[in-house]
Amino acid sequence: MRNPTLLQSLLVLISGIVRADVGLRLDPEAQPAAPGAEVLFSGTLTNTSLTERVYLNQVTVQFTNSPPGETALSRNAFFSNVPGILLPGEVYNGPLFRIAVSKSPTAVRYSGTITVQGGGDLTASANLSAANFTVLAGPIDQWRSQNFGDAASEPAAADLADWDGDGLSNLWEYAHRLDPRRIDTIPPQPPMFLDHHLTLSFIPVVPDVIYTVEASTNLLRWETTSVEAVALPPPVPPGQLAFRYRNSVLLPGQAFMRLSITRAKPGR
Repeated sequence: MRNPTLLQSLLVLISGIVRADVGLRLDPEAQPAAPGAEVLFSGTLTNTSLTERVYLNQVTVQFTNSPPGETALSRNAFFSNVPGILLPGEVYNGPLFRIAVSKSPTAVRYSGTITVQGGGDLTASANLSAANFTVLAGPIDQWRSQNFGDAASEPAAADLADWDGDGLSNLWEYAHRLDPRRIDTIPPQPPMFLDHHLTLSFIPVVPDVIYTVEASTNLLRWETTSVEAVALPPPVPPGQLAFRYRNSVLLPGQAFMRLSITRAKPGR
């Protein structure tokens, strides 16, 4: 003999199960954010079921590289403009959640995973779908995203790679505000002779790289101990710096100078 109470309980339980599949896609997955600002992530939520509706009740955000003990990133809002229910086959396209960046970020980028939770009613908390995201808190990563788009994480877009094949690394092009996707026909400014001293001048234009002038007498060993800062005769472009080889040079080839570009550590 069947137990009507047990059968009724099973029917209630089954009615609360959502067989719908929810798709979550962020567009774009990587977003720039200045220190102390918030970044809004948008995207698409899709209920792929043609028969079942689904409740979107919560979201969890887990950062893969957020520094322990710090709140460099925090979830600010969730689905402020999203309906709490997706009907069968319904697609939502718009704002999804916000991430806040601390005023003093300790990294140039933060990555993580957003997970949408819900189910067949307002109390359901099953994991429905997840997507990876990245917050670009450093100027160079923002520049890389703006120039290379979805290809910003590819090896050809890395610091020491040369995307356009013009002999200048992507890091060098960033440090001089050049277009990394276009071949530069004008070479970097070479050293010049000034009062029998080999002199190299440049204008530092970005905050998160280190410009270092080095010297050599054999093109094999480069050092900075024989390099000193000097003042150029007017007119001097605003912000231009000049360094010279400390010893006088009578003939070309007795000394060489170069400008080295390296990444500054976060917070420097």
